Amino acid sequence: MRGCWASIGSCSQRFAWLVLLIALGVVVPFIIVLPSFNYVEGVLPMMPRGEDATVAFVTLQQSFGVGTIFPNTLLITTEPGTDIESEEWLFAACGALRKMADDVTAALAEETVDYAMTAKDFSGVMMQQGQCTNVLLPLLIDFAPQLGSYLAGTYVKGDATKVQVALKLNPFTDDGKKWISAMRDAMDHATSFNGTKVGQMHLGGIGPTQMDGAAQTFASFPLMVGVTLIIVCVVIGLAFRSIMVPVRAVVCIIWMLAIVFGAAVFIYQNGALNWLGLAAFQPQGGALFWMSPCIAFSIVVGLGLDYDVFFTESVIEAYDKGASAKEAVVSALAHTGNIICAAGVIMAIAFGALLFGSSALNQIAFLLCFGVLIDCFITTKFIIPAICALLSTKANFWPRKRAPAH
Repeated sequence: MRGCWASIGSCSQRFAWLVLLIALGVVVPFIIVLPSFNYVEGVLPMMPRGEDATVAFVTLQQSFGVGTIFPNTLLITTEPGTDIESEEWLFAACGALRKMADDVTAALAEETVDYAMTAKDFSGVMMQQGQCTNVLLPLLIDFAPQLGSYLAGTYVKGDATKVQVALKLNPFTDDGKKWISAMRDAMDHATSFNGTKVGQMHLGGIGPTQMDGAAQTFASFPLMVGVTLIIVCVVIGLAFRSIMVPVRAVVCIIWMLAIVFGAAVFIYQNGALNWLGLAAFQPQGGALFWMSPCIAFSIVVGLGLDYDVFFTESVIEAYDKGASAKEAVVSALAHTGNIICAAGVIMAIAFGALLFGSSALNQIAFLLCFGVLIDCFITTKFIIPAICALLSTKANFWPRKRAPAH
C-alpha cells in the first residue's frame, strides 16, 4: 500500500508537463507584482494594534507631529584643538546652520515638498531661538561661569557638539526622506563658513537610522540571496555527490520564494485580503515593514531545504537500491509524505500564533507559514516528481552513481 501521497506523486509524473506548466502559470502573476514591492519604516508597525499604549502613541504623533516624537540630532565634530566656545567658531557655526536651513528649503522646493526650514529649527550651543550666541556665550562664561558652563556642557563634549533639529514632517514618509537627503547634501557644503572650519556633520535620529538601515539592507539583499543559493548548491551537491540535485533544489526554492513574497505584496501592499476583515492580513502603512522580508528570507529557505533534503535522502536511498528515478520518488513519497506534511502543519501552527498577532510580526509569520505549506504540500508532492519524470534516471542524479550492492 503506497498511500495517497505516492499516488499523487505517480499522477504528477504521468502529467509532468501539465503540472510544470500550471506551476509556471501560477508563479507568473507573483513575479509580475514583485518589482512593485515597497516597504515602510518607523516604530508604529511593530507596536500592537488597538492597545492603549499604541493609541496614546498615535495621539501624541497627531498632536505634536512625528518629527517631534522622534527628534533628530546634528552632531558636529571639530578638528582637534578647536575652541568650540570661542566667538569666532560660534559665529561660523551659526552662519553655517542658517545657510543649511536656506539650502534645505530650496532643495525641498525643487522636489515639490512644501516645507520651509528656518534657523529656529536648530538648537545648540551656537544658536538658540534662531539667534547666534557668539557674543552672549563668551560673556556668560566670563561673568556667569556656572550658567555659561551649564549651557556649554549641555551641548558640548570634547571636540564634538550636538544640535537638536526640529522637524514638522514625518521622517518615515517620502517627504521626510527627501528632507533627510536635503539635510545631508546641505551638511556636505556647511563644513566651513567665511573661511572658518566648522567641522564634519552627521545627522542622527530614528528616521535617518532606519532609512539608512533599510537602504543598505535592500541594496545588499540581492547579493545575500545569490550567496545563499550558491551555498545551498555547494552544500547539497557535496552531500549527495550530484550536480542536478542541488540545481533542482534551487529552482524549487526560487519558485516558492517568488510565490511567497509576491503574495505578501498582494496582501500587505495591495490589500488583496482586506475583504476578510482580519487584522493579520491588513496593510500597515501601505506596504511591508522593511524588516519582515529580510528576517523571513533565511528562515523560509532553511525550512524549505529541511523538508527537501529529508525527502531527497529517501529518494537517494531508493535509487541506490536499484530503483529508477520515478520509482525512487514514489517510494520516497510513500515513506516521507505524511511525515513532511505533519511537520509542515506543526510548524505552521507554531508560526500561526504570530500570524494572528497585532504587530508587524504577523507579516513575518505569514511569509513563514505560507512558505512552509507550499514546500510541504506542493513542491515535494507535485513539482519535484514532475521534474524527475521529465529527466532520465541518470540525468536526475548526475554525476552520482549508485552505491555498490552489498
